Parts: sequence; C-alpha cells; structure tokens
Amino acid sequence: MSIGANIKRLRREREMTQEQLAECLGITANAVSQWECDRTAPDISQLPTLARVLQVSTDRLLGIDFGRDEQEICRILEESLACNRAGQFARSVEIARNGLKQYPRSYLLMARLAEGLLAMQGSEQEMERLCDKILKECTESGPRDQAYRIKILLYGKRGKYQEIMEIVNDLPHIWVSQEEVRMRWNTNIDRERHTELVRYAKMYVGSLTTCLGKIADLPCYTPKEKIGIQSQIIDLMKVIYPEGDYLSQAAILASAYYQVASLYVQLGEYGQALAALDEMCRYSVYCDSHDGKYTSPAYRGCHAESMNTKERSYCREFAALLGKDSAFDALRESPGYAEVMARLIASGGKAS
Repeated sequence: MSIGANIKRLRREREMTQEQLAECLGITANAVSQWECDRTAPDISQLPTLARVLQVSTDRLLGIDFGRDEQEICRILEESLACNRAGQFARSVEIARNGLKQYPRSYLLMARLAEGLLAMQGSEQEMERLCDKILKECTESGPRDQAYRIKILLYGKRGKYQEIMEIVNDLPHIWVSQEEVRMRWNTNIDRERHTELVRYAKMYVGSLTTCLGKIADLPCYTPKEKIGIQSQIIDLMKVIYPEGDYLSQAAILASAYYQVASLYVQLGEYGQALAALDEMCRYSVYCDSHDGKYTSPAYRGCHAESMNTKERSYCREFAALLGKDSAFDALRESPGYAEVMARLIASGGKAS
C-alpha cells in the first residue's frame, strides 16, 4: 500500500476530513488531496508530525509492518530447518537464500544460510562472508553465536587453531552459557522441556567424550592406557544409551573404535585391531541408517534426524579416512580389512 493510500485510510479511521488534517499540519487541504491521490508525497520533514497527528509510528505510516515481516522470516526459517532435518540440504539452502533476497537485512536468515551451507561442498568463502557480516553488524546474540560457531568449524577444518583461540576471548564461559543456565534453572515440565533437556544431554555427552578423546591423545599415555581411555568413552555411551539407540551419536562410538583399532595396530595386535574396525564399521552404517527414534528411558519420545543423506555419509567419511591412514598399512592385505572397506563402500562410502 502506498503512503498516500495509508494517509487516506488512517485519516478516515480517525474520522478526520482532509481539511482537518491539513489544519493540524499547517498546509492546504489540496496538498492532502494530492498526497492521497499519490500525485505528490509528504516531505520527509513532515513525516514525524503527520505520524503524531494520525497516532501511528512513522514505520506504519510508510507501510512498513515489522510484525508481519518477522512472522514471514520465522516461516522461512522453519521451512529451511525442516528441509535440513529431512536431509534435503540443497533445498534448505535454496529456501534460506531466497528468503535473504526478500529480507536482505535479516541476520537470522544470514545465519541460517551459513549453517545450511555447512553441508554443501565448495561453500566456505560464502559462509565466511556471511559470518563476518553478522559479526560486524549484528548485535543480537543468536545470529552472532551461530556465526562464531561456523567460523570456528571453518578455522578448525583449515587447521587455524590460533584463530580459534582468539575467538574464544569473545565467547561467554560455559557456566553462563544459554544452555547451562536453561538446563539448571528452567523449571517448566512439559514435552518441549523434555526435548530441550535431551538436546543438552547430547551436547554434554559430546563435550565429555571429546574431552576424553583429547586426553587419550596426550603423549604421556602408553598405547595400552590410551586404549583404556577410549574404552571409557565406549562404556560411557553404552551406559547412557542402555537400549543401543545412539542415533547420530553413534559417530562417537565409531570414532572411538577407529582410534582403538589404530592403537592395536601399533601394538601389533592385528586381530584386536580388525575387531575394532568391524565395530567402527557397524556404528558407521548405523549412523547413516537409523530411524531417528529413541527408546532408552531418559530420551524416550524424542527424535533425531537420520544422517543418511546425499551430502553426508559417515560410511563415506570413514572409508576415505581408513583408505588414507598409513597407520593401517599392516592390515591392508588382510581379508578382514578388505571386508570392512567393502561394507563401508556398499553403505555409501567411497574409497580414496
């Protein structure tokens, strides 16, 4: 709706004549008539007074409806996220990109697009540009947090660990993080709260197992001790998921068994190494094919998306990793190794 049509509608809503509005503004009734017919428009200096007389904001006077825009942005975000959860990454990115064309100043859409691009090959430069723009211009914590997370992932992929440590100085301590505070102090008891707590539990399990994995990498431990620490990760996962419904977190088990296999090769215990690789393969296949339903008591009733997509496959990633890792050279001619590689490839992997 044009500004002239808005003035006419708002004037009539307040039961004012053109003459009365003109008198309030100190102009002629003909000038008001010209505005309402869209032959001319108010001078920018007149807008604040005109808005006060018509008892509206200048945004509403100009026909800008931020509430409606926010609703539409939320709808676009939800549509993009739904496609992402369904593994339709290209479609998710397309929706976010089109939304950003419509609302080019929406930092929420910028963050959604950058996050969606994580699953797309060759998108690093665009992701970094989006994140830099958010961090330079945006003051909202949500988009900024997403931008930091994506930049950290990009830096990690490039081995730029010093840059990651510099970002750390801008981030809050875990004890005052949104997740920590909500986990401890939100007293709501409903399905949404259950889902939220499950999400936090998964996050903390991921952090704990990552920490244990980093400890196992320290040179102060012998290979046997490192196997023991990796076994702690495996045991921990089996305690947390007593019914074996690991869903996407089965990747933690696959990674732990991969490390155990590598350590057994160092010790010359090839049979144990092949057994560990077999477990790694089993959990990789599970990661790519689970149905997204939890059955263990704490998580029951919650869901997680399948990891089996065209853009990402744990079987593909472990097949590539195993094919390149010289630590397994001693096993390459064995039937057990060939069988593991064949299963990974058949389930979506690709040998390097």
